Amino acid sequence: MCSHKTKARLCAGCFLHPFAEVHKPDGTPKLISTPIPLFRSILFTLLGILLAFSPVQAQQQHPAYINLEGDHTSYDDVSGVNIARGNVILTYGDTTLYADEIRYNTKNNQAEAKGNVRLLGRSQEVEAESISYDMGAKTGTITKGTLFIKSNNLWIRGETLKKTGEARYQAERVSITTCDGDDPDWKITGRNLDVTIEGYGTAKHVVLTTGGIPVGYTPFLLFPVKIKRQTGLLAPSIGESTRKGFEINQPLFLALGESMDATLYAHHMSKRGFKIGGEFRYVASKTSKGIFMAEGFTDSKIDDGTPDTQTWAYSSTGTRTNTHRYWIRGKADQQLGAGIKAQLDIDWVSDQDYLQEFADGPSGFDETQEAFTLFSGRTIEEETDTVRKNSFSFTKTSGRLTTSLSAIWNDNVLARSQDSSDTTLQSLPTFLFSQSRSALPLGRLQWSMEGGAASFYRKDLTSNLYDGERAYIRPKLYMPFRAGIFSVDPSAGAKALGWNINTQDPLDDRRGTQSAVVPEFNTDISTEFYRIFNWGGQSVDKIRHRIKPTFTYAFQERLNPTFYPTFDTIDEFKGKNSITLVLDQALTTRTPFGARATYRDIVTTKFSQSWDMREDRETDSARFRNGLTQEPFTPFYAEIKIKPLDALTFSFDGTWSWYESEILTRNSALAFTPTTKTQFTLSNRFKRDPLESIHKSLGIPPAATYDSSESLELGIELELSYGVDLSMSYERDIEAESDIKKMAGLTYTASCWSLFVKYEITDDDKRVTLGVDLTGLGGFDSSYTPR
Repeated sequence: MCSHKTKARLCAGCFLHPFAEVHKPDGTPKLISTPIPLFRSILFTLLGILLAFSPVQAQQQHPAYINLEGDHTSYDDVSGVNIARGNVILTYGDTTLYADEIRYNTKNNQAEAKGNVRLLGRSQEVEAESISYDMGAKTGTITKGTLFIKSNNLWIRGETLKKTGEARYQAERVSITTCDGDDPDWKITGRNLDVTIEGYGTAKHVVLTTGGIPVGYTPFLLFPVKIKRQTGLLAPSIGESTRKGFEINQPLFLALGESMDATLYAHHMSKRGFKIGGEFRYVASKTSKGIFMAEGFTDSKIDDGTPDTQTWAYSSTGTRTNTHRYWIRGKADQQLGAGIKAQLDIDWVSDQDYLQEFADGPSGFDETQEAFTLFSGRTIEEETDTVRKNSFSFTKTSGRLTTSLSAIWNDNVLARSQDSSDTTLQSLPTFLFSQSRSALPLGRLQWSMEGGAASFYRKDLTSNLYDGERAYIRPKLYMPFRAGIFSVDPSAGAKALGWNINTQDPLDDRRGTQSAVVPEFNTDISTEFYRIFNWGGQSVDKIRHRIKPTFTYAFQERLNPTFYPTFDTIDEFKGKNSITLVLDQALTTRTPFGARATYRDIVTTKFSQSWDMREDRETDSARFRNGLTQEPFTPFYAEIKIKPLDALTFSFDGTWSWYESEILTRNSALAFTPTTKTQFTLSNRFKRDPLESIHKSLGIPPAATYDSSESLELGIELELSYGVDLSMSYERDIEAESDIKKMAGLTYTASCWSLFVKYEITDDDKRVTLGVDLTGLGGFDSSYTPR
C-alpha cells in the first residue's frame, strides 16, 4: 500500500471502469408556444389513486473515467480500495460525491462516504451523514439524509433513504416539504415512500402538519416529481354550485411528441352528469399550428319552460329541451408553400345555453377564448351569441397583391337545435383580391384595387330575404401633395357591382341580374403644430404640446335598397356627402435619465364632428338616418385619456346629440395600480337609444324595448400587511336595476404556501371557494365559478 501525506489527486488514467451510463437527450419540445407545466400540483385524494409506473428503458453503457481528490489519499493494490480523507471529491461520469472521508473500491465501484456527505446528480442533490453507494449502478443506502429535487424545490428527509436506481428513492419513514430551512411552515410525513425523478412520488398514511399541528390526513398520496414535459395528471378543480352541485374536473395531460400535446378532461357534476372532453395542440412551425377542443355529456336537466325546470334556464334565451349537449371548436393555420396559407375556424355547439352554462373552468368559454387569442390571434363570438362562425380559407400574398378563397358557414344554434326556420346568410364560397396602395410611374399618382366574387345561400328564403351571387371591382387613384404646411391626400374611384338574385317573390325588383357603378371621392387635409416648453424639474424637464387638425371630405353615391340587394358592407351604399373635422392633441412629458430619457403622454384628446350635407338637403323623411327627424350634424364625439402618473390612468369617450341635447354614449374608466398586487378599477358604460327621446318629443307611443343600457364595474386588488391580499369586484346593470356579479376574496401567501377563500354571487348561482396551494406541489382549489 502506498500513501501520500500531502494533498494528492488520483487521476483518471490510474484505473478505469468498463461501464458508465449515458443519458438520452431530454427531448424537451421546442415548438409549443405556450407549454403546459406538467404535474405542477400535488394530488391529495381521500379515495386513493393507483398509478402504474412505466418501465425504465435500458440505457447504453460506455466507459467512464474516475477522479478522486482529497487532502490525504492512499491505495491498496491488493484489495483495490482507495481511501481519501479531508475535502474529498469523487467524480464518476455525471455523478459527484463530496465527503470528509471516502473509501472507494475499484473492483465493485462501491463507495463508502461519511461526514458532511453530498451526492450531486443531474437533477437531484443528497445531503447525508453517511452513504454507501454503487457508483456504476447508482444505487445505495443513505443514512440520515435529505434528498433535494431542484426543479420543484422539494425536500425529502428520512432516517434511511434507499437509492434503488439512478432516479428512484425509497424510504420507510419520511417528511416532505418545499419550504426551506430546518423548521418549515408545512411538511408532509408518511410511510413507504417511493419516488422516481421524472415520474411520481407515492407515500402511505400521510399527515399534513403546519406549525407543529396535524391539519390533514390521507391514506395515500401521489405527487409529481417532474422536470421535463411529460404525460400525467394535472391539478383537479373541485367545487360546489347551485346549478351543478358537487363537481370535480380532473385533467390528464398527454405529451405526444416535441411539437404536439393534448389534455383530456373528466368533469363530474352531481346534479347534471358526467362530461368528458379533450384539447389537442400542435405546432409544426411559427406559421403552421392548430388547437382543437371537444366535449360532451348527457344532461339530466332540461328547460322546457315549466316552473319545475326554470332553475336550469337562462332568461336571455329560449327553452332548451335537449339532453345531449356538446361543444366542438378549433383554430388552425397551415403554411402550404408558394406563399399560400390555409386557415380553419370551427365553432359548433349543441344549444344556446351551453356556453353560458360552462363559461368558466379549465375547458370553459373564457379559457377557450383566451387560448384561441394567444395561440392564433383570433377570437370567437361571445357566449351569448347564438350564431357561431365556421370558416375555411386559403390566402396567398405576393408583393402588394393578396388573394383569398374562403367558405363561411354561420351556424344558427337556435334554428338548428329547435328545428325551426333558418334564414341565416351563408357565404359559400367567396373570392377576394386586394392590391394595396402603390405608386404609378406618372408623377405623384398612386393606385389601389380590390374586388371579388361571392355566392350567398340561405336554407330558408322569405318574401323579404333572398340569396344569390355577387361580383365587384373597386379601382382607386390617389394624388397626395403638400400645400404649404398642409398635407393633402385626394382620391377618386368607383365600385362596380353585379348581382344575380334569387327571391320567392316574382315581383321583387331585385330579382334576376342587376348591376351598378357607384362613384367615390375622398380628400384628407391635415397639418401638425407643436411647441416644447422647458419645465426644468428633476422628474420632468420638458413638455411638448402637439395639435393635429384633419379635415376630410367624403362623397359616395347612394343606392336604393328597394331596387338593389344588400348582402354585407360591400353592398351598403347609404350615400355620403359629408365634411368631418378631427382635432387630435397630446401633452407629452420628458423625464431625463442619464444619457437617455423616457416619455409619457400625460393627456391625449380627440374631438370629431361631421356635417352630412346629403341629410341637410334631403326632403324625404323616410331617407333620414333615423327615419323620423332631420339631423345633418352627426353626434359630437370626444375621447380623453389622462395619465399623470405611470400608476394612474383615466379614460373617457362619448357622443353628444345636438338635437336631443343629451349624451348618447359614455364610457369612462379609472385605473390606479401603485404596485403589482394593488389595483383599483372603476368603469361606467352608458348607451341611450336616440329614438327614445325622439318618440317622446314627437308624441309617438314608446317602443316595447329600446337599445339602451348602463352598467357599473368596480374592481379592487389590495395588498394588505402580513402577506394578506384582498380582492373584490362588483358589476351592476343600472338600466335593469339589478346586480350582475359580486365577489370578495382573501388570499394569504407565505414563503412556501398560500390559502384563499372567495365568495361569489351571480344572478343565477352562488359559490364559496376555499383553496390551499403548497408552493412547488400545488393543492386543492376550485378555480372557477359557473354562471
